[in-house]
Amino acid sequence: MKKFFQLCFLLLISFQVYGQKLKTLIAEGNKAMEDKEYYLAENYFKKAIATDSNSIALQYLYAEACRLDLNYTVAERWYNKVYKKDNGKLYPDALLYLAICKKSNGKYKDAIKMFDKYAKRNTKKHPEKSAVAAQESKNCSYALMLMKNPMSIQVNHIDSMVNSKGGEYAPFEKDSVLYFTGIKTAGNKIDSRIYYSKVSGYRFSKLVELDSLLRKEGVTMSNVVLTPDGKQLYCTRCESNTDTKNNCGIYSYRLVEGKYTAATPLPAEINQAGTLNTHPSLHIVNGNTILYFSSNRKGGEGGMDIWYSKQNKDGSWQTPVNAGKQVNSPEDEITPFFCNPCQILYFSSTFHQGMGGFDIFKSRWQNGQFSSPENAGYPINSPQNDMYFKYNDKRSKAYFISNREGSYYEKYETCCNDIYYINLPQVTDSIVTEEPQKDTVFMAKSRLQTLVPLTLYFNNDEPDSKTLNTTTKKTYTETVNSYLALKNNYLKAYAKGLDEERKEIAMNEMNDFFEDSVRASYEELEQFASLMLFVLKQGEKVSLTLKGYCSPLASTSYNVNLAKRRLSSLVNYFNTYGNGALKPYLEDESKVKINIEEIGELKASPLVSDNPNDATNAVYSRAAALERKIQIIAVSTKAE
Repeated sequence: MKKFFQLCFLLLISFQVYGQKLKTLIAEGNKAMEDKEYYLAENYFKKAIATDSNSIALQYLYAEACRLDLNYTVAERWYNKVYKKDNGKLYPDALLYLAICKKSNGKYKDAIKMFDKYAKRNTKKHPEKSAVAAQESKNCSYALMLMKNPMSIQVNHIDSMVNSKGGEYAPFEKDSVLYFTGIKTAGNKIDSRIYYSKVSGYRFSKLVELDSLLRKEGVTMSNVVLTPDGKQLYCTRCESNTDTKNNCGIYSYRLVEGKYTAATPLPAEINQAGTLNTHPSLHIVNGNTILYFSSNRKGGEGGMDIWYSKQNKDGSWQTPVNAGKQVNSPEDEITPFFCNPCQILYFSSTFHQGMGGFDIFKSRWQNGQFSSPENAGYPINSPQNDMYFKYNDKRSKAYFISNREGSYYEKYETCCNDIYYINLPQVTDSIVTEEPQKDTVFMAKSRLQTLVPLTLYFNNDEPDSKTLNTTTKKTYTETVNSYLALKNNYLKAYAKGLDEERKEIAMNEMNDFFEDSVRASYEELEQFASLMLFVLKQGEKVSLTLKGYCSPLASTSYNVNLAKRRLSSLVNYFNTYGNGALKPYLEDESKVKINIEEIGELKASPLVSDNPNDATNAVYSRAAALERKIQIIAVSTKAE
């Protein structure tokens, strides 16, 4: 008995230590999140989850830290766990962030469905986020279009002579010398240095640090640019030993007898107090020196904006001008570069229609203002971050950085940026020698592809119960509306006889099926029909493949005929869509061809009963409801 009490005492002490350790890890993780030290937060929450793997709150915190640290693969996995367990109750944004991670991992079709689902669920509760999700869904469709229509250029990844596992930023080539910022992390400290490498064709020499005297304890230096004569250097300097988050400004150095002078901050017009000012880009335009940079100062459109300032003859700077609403957005625009011969501004943005993260865009200077931005296209852009686009001084290469797949990494695949370049065989007014197709027909065709397979659901023994007919006069709209009207009946029947806790779970499960499967799939069918009509009007031919399914739990011949009636209701839907707008095309097999595959027999499910007296599991269960379906399994289009 004495040993038993000793064991209990030891267990009590261990539980107290265990609880205290968990609290400390969470507190440290939250502090790291506040300080935007996301990699540290990720590690703290990872250790906390190892201590308590069942906490949904911890799972969400870990997913958040991973996403903000650009560790999208791990973030996707943990958001998925949270969403499956919580279903949007305590963490409604888990679905939105899961979709963002899928987009960043290049899973555009899955992301579209999740963005659409989130937008629909949150139209009233969170209209702003709902609008973001709706726009992101369109962005994913656009990304699929870009990938299906790539530009005929090759993106080159510079080897380990230049790129490392730590990360490289702000590349630019002048006089056949490539300058860039190299980043290494050691614990909580960031080691930032400016390097250069001599360029000969596709070969890069061993790295040399630009000037070790530029380094200073507690200061990080990046985004270096040189004046055309090479006698002055501009860069971003950040004070890492201050509490303020807006601790970065633009500085200049002069080259005197081969050494750089002490740093001189640009005046208050550029380095506005209390704001973040970075990414300097210096250009000579019509004999005038123009400084482009990004800043979060007031007077912009939101987040980081692109600004520019003209230098006066006495060396002072004029009040910066915002690049305007066409370029800047409510989110972030950074890393500007102005091509004077092209009269084009290149920059990166998280807002404009792109493939994921930061995309590179171009905006032409016309009539005293910038035009609407255009995506630089695929494969320049990727599902990850693509930034710092710049021509070299000869306009024979264009450099940029990306954390895309294939980059060297220390922590995880998308952690770190490497330098990439494209060769420009001839001087043009734009790097986009072959414009990505912006044809709305192409986009509509791409969107059609994302909607298949499209699954449609039916009420038990509908349409037209207790008959062996293989066709029906009903349309799918009629059958699905009748089915949705029975939702409450299904909820009550499925939860019948359960205790309060299980009853709530069952009713939520069935409600989700009606909203996320039955109603959502019908709305997708409406989109599908609209897109099909659009491409047909543009002279495209459409081929559809449909498939029905029957359960093995009853008479096969009866269920085969039931499946055929369900397919018939879908054909009727197409014939009546838009007051018969599709019917002329359907009547002409040279315009629309419908292929119906052999009826498929579903595998017997242990969750579905074949006992007519067990209505709960034979008719009203979610498992049974999922079996009553047909699908559009394929769609193809071809121009006439």
